[in-house]
Amino acid sequence: MDQDQSIPVNHDDFIHDIAYNFYGSRLATCGSDRCIKIWDWNRQTGLWILNESIGAHDSSIVRLSWAHPEFGQVLASCSLDCTVRIWVEQETNMKNSSMRWRGLMPLGDSKAAVHSIAFAPEYSSLSIATGSSDGKVRLYSPTDPVRLSNWTVNCMIDFVPGGATDADGPLCVSWCKSRFSSPHMLVVGGSKHKNVKIYQLLSNVFVELLELAQYDSHVLDIDWAPTMGRSYHLIATACADGHIRIYKFWSDPSLAKTHLSDSLFVYDGDSDDTKDDANMKALDTSRHPDDASASSDEASDDTDDSEDSADDEDSEDSISADDDDDNDGTDSDPDRSSSASGGGLYASDPDRRGRQRGRSSAPRSELASDIAVQPSVPIRRIRWNSSGTLLVSSSDDGVVRMWRMTASGTWREVAAVNAEKDAAED
Repeated sequence: MDQDQSIPVNHDDFIHDIAYNFYGSRLATCGSDRCIKIWDWNRQTGLWILNESIGAHDSSIVRLSWAHPEFGQVLASCSLDCTVRIWVEQETNMKNSSMRWRGLMPLGDSKAAVHSIAFAPEYSSLSIATGSSDGKVRLYSPTDPVRLSNWTVNCMIDFVPGGATDADGPLCVSWCKSRFSSPHMLVVGGSKHKNVKIYQLLSNVFVELLELAQYDSHVLDIDWAPTMGRSYHLIATACADGHIRIYKFWSDPSLAKTHLSDSLFVYDGDSDDTKDDANMKALDTSRHPDDASASSDEASDDTDDSEDSADDEDSEDSISADDDDDNDGTDSDPDRSSSASGGGLYASDPDRRGRQRGRSSAPRSELASDIAVQPSVPIRRIRWNSSGTLLVSSSDDGVVRMWRMTASGTWREVAAVNAEKDAAED
């Protein structure tokens, strides 16, 4: 790293979360002292200056999230007191005046501790997803997008059927940042059933797209990487067993046609022998272009003759088919009528529908990497950088690690910062 800097945040207890705003010029911290501290970066001095200290909740504050700046300076916090609060900056008031940030009415729909919050991407309307230990994910939106005074629940995911309690562990949520793939997708990880699921918001209803995996350990954090031109998404999960698991996810497998080496996207009906024959034919064509053009001319002549005969047969078949339709008045293609009917986001038999189009249309995923962090301690936080090429993790051993994918597709540790060791040296 080029340099490091220690910020004397002066919290009176453990710090649970830090969050940068969109530009990285503002930092918010929260902890068990029930306070939120907001810091502004001074470009001239290179120091972080305290903007405001807020007594925000009645219990430990565990997570913070900034809204996109096009909605103003809006910060959300969640706490073990079962509430979510929205904070809006009042720029006309002085800094450190205890009136700089206006707190809105607490959102207290949860019956258990709220462990995770995440504002929706900027291409969507202003809304925030919350995950709580009662096993539910709630999506809040303001009724007045200007004053932001009243927030209501638009929809909800019953992630743990039958409900859950604080003893079952937290839920964690993360939005898909890409506006060019399937929009309004959300990934949810839970502790009680130890699974991770992807949902899509359609007409104010969350529809389950795919279950990534089930784990043998609790999922403590999750983050959806920015795509930055990739045909697939990357989703990272932090687990209590000391593992970081990274998944590839395709919301539309047809976009993966340039990645046929992935076993998940081999076209139905294609065998290895068929692909080998096609590759040999392409190689021969590149070596003998004259022979290839002659073969193409002969093939076109044969095709013309076959098309003439096929047209005659098709005309006779179409006449007989019309007679049959006039006799019974029913559709002669039962498969077509079945696939045209509804049945949810995907048909009741997506595999058959995929074969009809030549490839599967349902979302797909695969485990890209399973990183075993040493020593084996719970991984508490993971975050992607803005391009989705660097992953940062923090664990119970007090070490922040950075991971990057190599040319061979494996992930390796490229840097580590031992916060406890650095603090002792200072």
